[in-house]
Amino acid sequence: MKKFLVVAALAMLTGCASGQSTWWQAYGSNFPQANPGESAVYLVRGPAPADAPPINITMGQQALGGLPASSWMRLNLRPRLYDMRAYGTQANTELIITVDPGQTRFFEVVTAEAGSARLMEVSPYQGRRLVNQGQQAPMLP
Repeated sequence: MKKFLVVAALAMLTGCASGQSTWWQAYGSNFPQANPGESAVYLVRGPAPADAPPINITMGQQALGGLPASSWMRLNLRPRLYDMRAYGTQANTELIITVDPGQTRFFEVVTAEAGSARLMEVSPYQGRRLVNQGQQAPMLP
């Protein structure tokens, strides 16, 4: 009985020693953090039908590029207000965000209605999962 208690206690201590979930161990320590004084903003798009066109993204007056299915872009932004837009084939939607230094935020780009697209913030867990499943999309210069 004493051996069983010792084994059980050691097993519990081993589990507590890491103190991190398996998700954190898989994605947390090796996921790029924001640059000093900036915020990391990821724009991600999940799987889409093969014939789905890329969703174009702008920030203010600057075109960032298009996100095809299962892709992402990373923006390193200084703290301030940003006007982001996602363009479908017929309509666009606007999302105004404010970022703080050191933040890492994730926004999923989705097809909303026929011919429309939108940006919506997702959890870090969901955002990191989409980034890890996709490929980096090229940004316009």
